[in-house]
Amino acid sequence: MPDLTPGQERSVLAHAGAARVAYNWALARVKAVMDQRAAERTYGVPDVRFPR
Repeated sequence: MPDLTPGQERSVLAHAGAARVAYNWALARVKAVMDQRAAERTYGVPDVRFPR
């Protein structure tokens, strides 16, 4: 990897940080949906399957 200027290094680190925030947000959403479905199953809500 070539040497980065200080400005380029800040930009790369900022993009990496933003990607991590987006990943964590999406992971939290998926976990929330999975937890909600698990709770719904405990009180008898059937799984909904969409037609293909």
